[in-house]
Amino acid sequence: MSAKPSLREAVIFAPNQLAEITAALKSALFDAGPPLLVLEKTHWPADRLHVPSEVALVVATSGSTGSAKYVLHSAATLLASARATHTALAVKPGERWGLRLSLSHIAGLMVIVRSLLLESNLSDDGEYQAVVPTQLFRALQGDESLAALINAKAVLVGGGPSEKQLIEEARAAGINVITTYGMSETAGGCVYNGTPLPGVKIIIDSAQQIFISGPQIALGYLDNLNGFQNGGFLTQDIGRWEDDGRLEILGRADEVVISGGEKILLGAIEARIRSLPGVLDVHLFTRKSAEWGEEVVCGVVGGNSITLSSIRDHVAEIFPRSSAPRALILLAEMPLRGIGKPDRDTLRGLPITEEI
Repeated sequence: MSAKPSLREAVIFAPNQLAEITAALKSALFDAGPPLLVLEKTHWPADRLHVPSEVALVVATSGSTGSAKYVLHSAATLLASARATHTALAVKPGERWGLRLSLSHIAGLMVIVRSLLLESNLSDDGEYQAVVPTQLFRALQGDESLAALINAKAVLVGGGPSEKQLIEEARAAGINVITTYGMSETAGGCVYNGTPLPGVKIIIDSAQQIFISGPQIALGYLDNLNGFQNGGFLTQDIGRWEDDGRLEILGRADEVVISGGEKILLGAIEARIRSLPGVLDVHLFTRKSAEWGEEVVCGVVGGNSITLSSIRDHVAEIFPRSSAPRALILLAEMPLRGIGKPDRDTLRGLPITEEI
């Protein structure tokens, strides 16, 4: 009869406890200290959280589905991710990272891990920065962070779809933007500017679903190892290899909808709408329709020139017109949750601006 695995209790911190989190992470990474979990106090679990002894960090994530899961990382997976980032960016010992992300998410926690590995202090004007698209947009509007981002050697942008226009504007302003793709299960970004980090292997299966393997892949979920197999993680993302060998994310497997009998890949349509002049941000969702079964609704942040007709015409230049949104919600600002993901529940409750 096999022995039960050894368990340890995770120490829970609130995101604003930077000094305590840094000390706990250092202990967990280098001294086999107790595992930690960072959560807003309103989300702390009612019961104590016990995890396998090899776990250093527990990350709470709802992904895009809304169902909460606890992702388990060891010191080895976290340090492998940090080392791969430093190799890809040619980071030198003593250089610094700037912390601009919430510590309730893997992206913010990995900034601390990288800083600890370098044995350097966090600094607002660090040579390396990490932001979400919303922060990059605000910087370009004159936010106080603009100078630090321009002066940085590299600025990682992740946490949501990075609009091509936004990236182009940031680079034109002198910011060395590095787009990233990753998730809690991969210890944050594992693909930079479409290229997998050292040690990361990407396989796209027959359904175009992305499978990621590498030393930074999490140990699994607490009480549920679903999605982790053969030393890797099967994502819910759909992708393809571009002609230049870079990975392009087309959307999510769970966001392929059927409308009027036609398959619509929301991520691809979203990317097309982002390329329409005047569009600053966009998110698509569906609503029930007696005629179409499901029809696409488009939430857009943009100027007065943006109309449902202009969006549908722009989509129809590449995709069948049946793939285009049939309703529009014009927004002053995209409602967000977590690290910068669109808040779909809030969007569904907003009034429609224009519809067919």
